[in-house]
Amino acid sequence: MTDEGGAEQADLDGAHPGGWLTRERLVPIVVASALFMDLMDSSALAMALPTIARHFGVSIVQLKLALTAYVVTVAVLVPTSGWLASRFGARRVFLIAMALFVGGSICCGLAGSVPQLVAARVLQGFGGAMMTPVGRIILVASVRREDLVRGMAWYTLPAIVAPVVGPPLVGLLIEFANWRWIFFINVPVGVIGMVAVFRFVAPLTTARRPAFDFPGFLLAGATILAAMAMVETGALAGHPWPLRIAGLAGVGLIAAVYLRQAMRALEPIADFRVLRHATLRWSLISTWLHRVALGGLMLLLPLQLQLGLGYSPLEASQVMIAAALGSMASRFIGPIGIRRLGFRRLMLLCSGVTVVLTLVPATFSASTPIIVMCAVMIAHAAIRASYFLAGNTLSYSDVEGDEIGHASVLFAIFQQISLGMGFNLATHVLEAGGGPHDPTAFIWSYGAIALLTFAGTMAIRPLPPHVGENMRHRASA
Repeated sequence: MTDEGGAEQADLDGAHPGGWLTRERLVPIVVASALFMDLMDSSALAMALPTIARHFGVSIVQLKLALTAYVVTVAVLVPTSGWLASRFGARRVFLIAMALFVGGSICCGLAGSVPQLVAARVLQGFGGAMMTPVGRIILVASVRREDLVRGMAWYTLPAIVAPVVGPPLVGLLIEFANWRWIFFINVPVGVIGMVAVFRFVAPLTTARRPAFDFPGFLLAGATILAAMAMVETGALAGHPWPLRIAGLAGVGLIAAVYLRQAMRALEPIADFRVLRHATLRWSLISTWLHRVALGGLMLLLPLQLQLGLGYSPLEASQVMIAAALGSMASRFIGPIGIRRLGFRRLMLLCSGVTVVLTLVPATFSASTPIIVMCAVMIAHAAIRASYFLAGNTLSYSDVEGDEIGHASVLFAIFQQISLGMGFNLATHVLEAGGGPHDPTAFIWSYGAIALLTFAGTMAIRPLPPHVGENMRHRASA
C-alpha cells in the first residue's frame, strides 16, 4: 500500500529500531482506539438498557430498537467503506468515521426521547460503518503477514480493555450520575484516538476504483434490510405461515439478485469472489456463528443478573468485569495455543469448550456465589476470545492487495449482522419462554445460542489440518 502522495508508508520499525514500539504493536493499538469506543459503547448500552427503559417509560423490547438501529445502519453502510478508503485514503476516512461516532455519542447523551435516541444511534452508525473495516484495512496493510498474529493480538487489546472499564464505569455512572454519561465518555476517548491516528498512522490507500457500484450498494442495502427485518420480526411471527414463507422467499430472491449483480460487476461494492480462499470462507462462517451467539450473550447476561436475579447495575458489573478479564487473558493464552496446537486444532478445541460453558449461566440463581459466576465467565471469555484471535488472523492469511479491502468489508458486514441477529434471537427466545423474570426462559435462550456455537464448531472442520503454518510459529505475545 502507498500513501496518498505516492510515497511508501513510513517504516515504524525503522523509526524505533529494536525498540518496544514496533509497527506490529503501535499501529494496531492506535487503530484499535476506534474499536475501543465501539465495544465500550455497545457493552455500556446493553448494561444500561433496563435503566434507560425506566427513564423513558418503555419496555426493554421497545428500547431494543436503539441497539438494532445502530447495527442495521452499520450493516447497510459498511459495504461503502472499502470504496471510500480506496477513493479518499484509508486514514482520512478513518478519522472522519471517528468524528461521526463521537458526534453521534454526544447526540445520544442529549436525547430527550426514544426516537431521538434511535436517530442519534443511526448517526453513530454512520461512523461505525467505516471505523471497523477501514481499521482492519490499515492493520493488515501495515503489518507483515508473518507478524499478523502478533498484530491482531495488539489490535484486540484495547477492545478487551473496553469491557473491563465499561461495566464498572456504567454501574458507577448510573448509581451516582445518570445514564447519559455512558455516551459522553466517548468524547475524550475519541478525541485522543483521533490525535493518535493522525500522529502515528501513515496515510494509506489501495488502487483507486473507477466508479462507485451504486446498483450494488442499493441491492446490498436492500438485502441486508430485508434480512434484518425478518430477524427483527421473528420471521413475521404471529402471521399466517404462507406469508412467513413468502417473506423468507423474498429475502432469498433479493439476495440472489444481489449476488448475481456482484459476480458480474467489474468492481462490486462487496466482492464475494474473494471467498474462493478457503481460509477466509470457513473462518468467516465459523466466526459469524460465534458472533451471533456472542450478541445473544451480551444481551442475556445483564438482563439475567438485573431482572432475573435482582442485582443492581453496579453489582452486575462485577460479573461483566470478570468476563472482560478473561478476554484480556486470551491476549497471552491465544498466541501460545496457536504456536503449540496450530490454528485449526486450537479453534476446534476452544469452540467445543465454549459450547459447554455457554450453557452454564443458565444454572445461575440467587444462591449462586458471585465468585462462581465470575470464574465461569472468566473461563468462557478467555476461551472464546482465543478462538476469535485465531479465526480473525486466519481469515487474512491468503488475501493480498485489493482483496484485503474486500475481505474487510465482508467481515464487517457479517460481524454487524451477526450482533443484530444475536440481540433479536435472544430477545425472541426469552419472550417466548416467559420473559426475563422467568428463570426457565433463560435456559431456552442459552440453549439456543449454544446450538449456534456448536454449528460454528462444525464449520471449522473443512479447514486443512496445517492451515496457517506460515503464521503459526511467529505467533507470540
